[in-house]
Amino acid sequence: MASPAASLHAPIFLRWRQQRWPRTNLVRWAVRLAVAVPFVALADLANVAGGPSQENEALHRQAASLHWASEQLGWVAHAYPPLTLAIARFFPDGARGLAIAGGLCTGILVQLTIERLLLRAVPLASATLLTAAVVLTPAFWFVATQDFSAFLTLILLSVALTGLLDFTFNRSTESGFIAGIGFGLATMCDLAALPFAVAGALATLFVAPQAKAVREIARRRAAATVVLFPSAAALAGWAFLQWRFSGSWTKSFSDTGPMLFRFPGGVWVSLARAASSVGHDLVFAPILVAATVLLFARRPSSVFACLAFVGCVIANLWVGAPLSSPTVVVLLGVVALVLVPERLTAAERAALWACAALQVTLAFGGLHLGLTPVADWAHRLFSVGLHRH
Repeated sequence: MASPAASLHAPIFLRWRQQRWPRTNLVRWAVRLAVAVPFVALADLANVAGGPSQENEALHRQAASLHWASEQLGWVAHAYPPLTLAIARFFPDGARGLAIAGGLCTGILVQLTIERLLLRAVPLASATLLTAAVVLTPAFWFVATQDFSAFLTLILLSVALTGLLDFTFNRSTESGFIAGIGFGLATMCDLAALPFAVAGALATLFVAPQAKAVREIARRRAAATVVLFPSAAALAGWAFLQWRFSGSWTKSFSDTGPMLFRFPGGVWVSLARAASSVGHDLVFAPILVAATVLLFARRPSSVFACLAFVGCVIANLWVGAPLSSPTVVVLLGVVALVLVPERLTAAERAALWACAALQVTLAFGGLHLGLTPVADWAHRLFSVGLHRH
């Protein structure tokens, strides 16, 4: 008679190395490059259509203005976010090169997203379709090629949230460290990543299986520390460097977010405005709504993961460190795929397919309802493409 342990499904993290997609490292990188090629071409076309974007141009100018080799380290007060600034400094061809870099990164994000869905026993056809519903949209194209800093933050948050779910429900120590490091690196790309790290740490305390044993309580506290420490240490260390070499703890943070903790119109008015804005963006993410409903039906406590994520987006907008509307829309779509539950039934797959079709329809048909920058950019892009032909 088989033991009870032998009859259980292997946790996701135990199957990770055995079920990578594709199986070999060489083929995985070939898939990533193949996916990235059209986005690199799109980035090149976007550079021709309207020149480098304002976001990438500003990032390049800020990186170029820093005296990295100077013995005086006062430049640290102007060097946040350091990770994206370092990439912008050394990546060739300035702001145009950053658009190409964003195109290259899409291959990694798409491959990891499909692989993540396959590990949850989602069929390859469904995984590809759901991923395409996020990737084949103007908002995704815009963020990938026009805002490298936001896109890199999005990729790191996606990796971190995937590790967090595995860490919380399957107790994979490796995934916990991946989540913590992912949040930490994302925080070094954008202050907006910090609330996600805090929410992730809280999730390990309140969403993980509960127990009253002293050892279990200590384990949950240690898990929260693993998730939050990299982000907290990165910000605290950067603040100390600023204070040590420029005399200010917050100079580079306030330069990045001039409206940080200003709350225009008052605290409650700002909160209501932020909630309304994010609620509007949720219209463009029906897959996230469907994934939340499916998670709630299977494990009611899991709905807090979805609500906490939306709460983080609202908090960022409220305190004055917002992600742009196109970035929020793309992030909502990517996180929806992180939250898709395992082993979907035929009815659940059909519901998600319908939501995917609705999401693509809204992505193209609803641009002028709240994504005006994307609509204007797409119009210029298609005009140049048609003119060339």
